[in-house]
Amino acid sequence: MIGLNLISEEPVLSMKLNPFEIANVLIVIFLLFQLVRRRDVVTLLLVLFAYGSLHFGFAVIALTTHESASLMIAMHNDGGGGLAKLSTLVLLSVIFVFLGGHAYGSYVQNRRSENQTVIYILTAMGALFLGYLLNYRYDDWLQLKNVISLEVMFAFILIGYLGVLGDLIVGNKRIYAWGMVGLIVLAVADGVAIYEVFCHNAWSQFRDSSGAIIYRASSILFNPNLFGFWASLIYLGCAYGMHTFKSHRMMILGMILASIAIYFSGSRSAGYLLLALLLFTPLLIKERLHWVPFLIFPLTISIIYFGAARLLPSVISSNIGWNEIAMLGERFFYAPINLINYVFMHVGVPAGVPAGVPVEVSIAIEGRFVGEGRDAGWLILYQDVGWLGVIAILWGSMIMMLWGMRTYVAKRSAASVYAIAALCCCLFTGLVMRFQIFPVWLFISVTLTLCLGYWKRSAVHNEVLMGSDARTNN
Repeated sequence: MIGLNLISEEPVLSMKLNPFEIANVLIVIFLLFQLVRRRDVVTLLLVLFAYGSLHFGFAVIALTTHESASLMIAMHNDGGGGLAKLSTLVLLSVIFVFLGGHAYGSYVQNRRSENQTVIYILTAMGALFLGYLLNYRYDDWLQLKNVISLEVMFAFILIGYLGVLGDLIVGNKRIYAWGMVGLIVLAVADGVAIYEVFCHNAWSQFRDSSGAIIYRASSILFNPNLFGFWASLIYLGCAYGMHTFKSHRMMILGMILASIAIYFSGSRSAGYLLLALLLFTPLLIKERLHWVPFLIFPLTISIIYFGAARLLPSVISSNIGWNEIAMLGERFFYAPINLINYVFMHVGVPAGVPAGVPVEVSIAIEGRFVGEGRDAGWLILYQDVGWLGVIAILWGSMIMMLWGMRTYVAKRSAASVYAIAALCCCLFTGLVMRFQIFPVWLFISVTLTLCLGYWKRSAVHNEVLMGSDARTNN
C-alpha cells in the first residue's frame, strides 16, 4: 500500500533545504501580493485552497531531471524541507491574522447568535487536547504533529466561519477570474499526470500479481490519493457551480478535467466515493440538467479507458504508454468485484467471478486499517486522542449534518444538497486517508468553512422570512 508519506518525523522547521523549494517561496510571494490587493474573506479562503493545491508543485520540477526517480523518492521520504515549511508558516500566519480580524468584527456584531457555534468548536478543540494528554506517547513527534494539525484546522474553521458571516458577497467577475485560473491549474495538473503514466515516470509504481507495473500519477499534489481527493472536491465545486452560475461550459469542462485527474491518480476510493455522492445529489435536486454531474465522471473515465485500450493503439500501432493508461481503467472497473470477493473471503463465503482476490488488492485494503503506517484518518485519530477525541469530532460532524439537512428541508436547492455532499466527502475520506496531514486538513477547513457559512446564513434568512410572515399575518 502506497500511503500518504508527505510528513516527516522531524521538527516543523527542520532546515533541510531543497533547491526545488524556491518555487514554493515564489508561489507564497505571489499569493501574498494578491492579499495586498484584496483581503476579503472569500479571497483569503481561495488563497488558502490555491496554496494547498500548489504547495508540493515544486516536486514536478524533479520530473524534468535525469534522476527524477531517486529525487522523488527522497522528497517523499524526507517530507517538505525548510524553505517549504517556513514559507507555508508565513502564509498561513498572515491569512490567520487577516481572517481573525474579519472574525472579530463579525463576532462583535453577532455575538449572541454565534456564542453557541463558537462554544461547539472550542469544546471540540478542548476535547482533542484533553484526549491527547490522556493518550500521550513519550517522544512521539508525529502524534503531537497530528493533534496540532487538527487544532489548527478547527481554528481556521472557527475564524473562517465567523468571517464568512460578515463577508460572503463576491462579484461574478472575480468568480469567473478565479475559475479560469483554477481550470488552467487543473489542466496543467492533468498534463503532468498523463506524462507521469504514459512515460513511466510516476513516483507511485508497483508490480501487480500479473507481473505488470502499475503507474499512478501524483501530479502537483505529490501523492496519488491526495491528487484524487483534491480533484473530487473540485468536481463537486464545479457540479454545484453548474446549477448556480450561467457558465455551464466552464463548469462542465472543470468536471471533465477533474475526472481525468481522478483516473490518472488511480485513486479508486476517491472515484467511487465521488460517484456515490453524485448518485444521491440528482435524487434530491429537481432542477434542469441535474443528472449531468453524475454522468460526466463515468463517461469520461470510460472514454479514456477504451481510447487507451482499443482505439489509440490500433491507430498508432504501439501499446507503449497506452497499456499503462488502460490498466488504471481496469483497476477502476474491477474494484467493486475485488472488494466483494475480499469481503466474501473474510466471512467464509465462496468468492464470486472472477474468483480470488489479487495480492495487491488485499495489501491496498489492509494498508488502510492495519499496522503503524495505516492510512485511515479516523483510526489514526483514535490512536492519537482516544475515544474522547473521536466522539468530539463525530459529535461536531453530526451537528453539521443536522444543520445541512435542516437547510435542505427549508430550501431544497442545489447549494443545500452539494453542501451536504461536500461534508460527506470530507468525513468518508477519513476512512481511506489521513486528514491530519497537510494540505488535506487545509482543504477540509476551507470546504467546511464555506458550508457552515452557507448553513448559518440560510438559517438567518429563513428566520427573517418567518418573522416577516408572522408580522404580515398579524
